[in-house]
Amino acid sequence: MTETNVSVVVTGMAWMGSGIGSIESALKRLFREAEHEIALTAYTISSGADLIFDWLEGALTRGVQVRLATNRLNDLPSEVAFQLRRLASDYPHFHLYNFSREDEADLHAKALVVDRRLALIGSSNLSRRGLLTNHEIAILLQGSSASVAASVLDRLFSSQYVVRISG
Repeated sequence: MTETNVSVVVTGMAWMGSGIGSIESALKRLFREAEHEIALTAYTISSGADLIFDWLEGALTRGVQVRLATNRLNDLPSEVAFQLRRLASDYPHFHLYNFSREDEADLHAKALVVDRRLALIGSSNLSRRGLLTNHEIAILLQGSSASVAASVLDRLFSSQYVVRISG
């Protein structure tokens, strides 16, 4: 069995410190270390999450393939949807997917997998509050469990529940 390294990262003052890293720092690291691919799911992305767009575009500029599935793209703030569509138009290796089901089920997962070797899975939305002030928790996986998470996301991206959006 291949080993997995697991660490916990958080936001929120009640449990910061004592050597526990932040979700924001973990996200920044993963976007910057990506060499080949990023797979990402988001329940919501707020207009206050400017850093996410900076990190995302930085990875795209380096040629990293990015697949992002977001819950109900049309329900996101208009400026966020516009930015995502712009990235899909400007970068052919950015694959934007909309998750929307008639039965009102949501894509509530918050997961980021980088190069099938690193994964961040937790409760934080891609919002200023989710990255800085809410009390959120996530696990950072390195190793075989990150590869398993990548396989799970592969199934989502090829399912009937997501539709690829062109820029």
